[in-house]
Amino acid sequence: MSAERGSRRSGPKTIAEIAEATGFSRTTVRFVVSGQAERHRIKAETRAHIEAFIAAHGLVVDQTARSLRTRRSEAVGLVVPDLANPFFARLTAELEERCRSTGRVLLTASSHEDPEREAQAVAGLLGRGVDGLVVAPCRPPATFEGLRRSRRTALVMVDRAHARSPWPTVVSDNEAAARRITTRLIELSAGDVDLLCACPELPSIADRLAGFRAAARAAGLSEVEERIHVAARDEPPAGAASMAEILTRGRRPKALMCTSLLMLEGALSELVSHFGRLPEDLVVGTFDHHPLLDALPVHVLSLRQDERGLAERAFACLLAEMEGAPREAVRHVVPGRLVERGARPS
Repeated sequence: MSAERGSRRSGPKTIAEIAEATGFSRTTVRFVVSGQAERHRIKAETRAHIEAFIAAHGLVVDQTARSLRTRRSEAVGLVVPDLANPFFARLTAELEERCRSTGRVLLTASSHEDPEREAQAVAGLLGRGVDGLVVAPCRPPATFEGLRRSRRTALVMVDRAHARSPWPTVVSDNEAAARRITTRLIELSAGDVDLLCACPELPSIADRLAGFRAAARAAGLSEVEERIHVAARDEPPAGAASMAEILTRGRRPKALMCTSLLMLEGALSELVSHFGRLPEDLVVGTFDHHPLLDALPVHVLSLRQDERGLAERAFACLLAEMEGAPREAVRHVVPGRLVERGARPS
């Protein structure tokens, strides 16, 4: 009794301390903790006694010893362009929750769309022995060839679906969503719509660009390519510069489609700088979600990506490969939700 009182004060116990306090062997305690009591014919009263002790005092798992036994780190690595990006921040939170619920830890890194930094981030995570990697890549699939040959680390790509990629890939319905948003913008603006785009070499942006072109041509719009304004970097200054270039031509489209929130932020700031406020008849379309979209005094359409669905699918693919399932170059598409908000133009 005194031993149990002392252990209660000192907090959660290790397997060895539980064995000493309850009088059972470490092996018996380990079988109960790992859910193998019935398999090893441990008596029900023994299991109940050990489980009651753990419920009262808690259990500390020695992850180092566990990793040595299983040859697993119970860690998953995540590499995304920017952890401050609202979409990637929410995706990270969802993946972190799935790791936590399965006894794993998520290690994160940002590439900032720099291939060299991405390579360093991946190498660093591999050096820490992660069991799996989730990557939103800015490099082509061929640069991950070493991982494909080794099969020691599971790998899932998210957000960017490169053509002929040998990896399982989980993405949003970018092209279909861009068609839906553009079609609605054309309807609301009588066809007076321009696209602000950054980094078209990225698969997700290329899909959004293709969706815009398809919708514009289906609506019979003329000079479609002249309506597309491309920037090298996905950042507010690039959006502002693209918008400024349009305004210098003496026109201001009634509808504006942006491939990202960052491009939209820059474009709107330039419009406010030029006109003193946002034009009341402006209609904008974009991807992702931010609470400030609800506060804009204009008509806004946005495709809210399903971060939870993307995380669930990516984590399921990762677990399957970590548990020995064959790697499949399958593209999983997770639909998003089109949100329309704000006053309709008169």
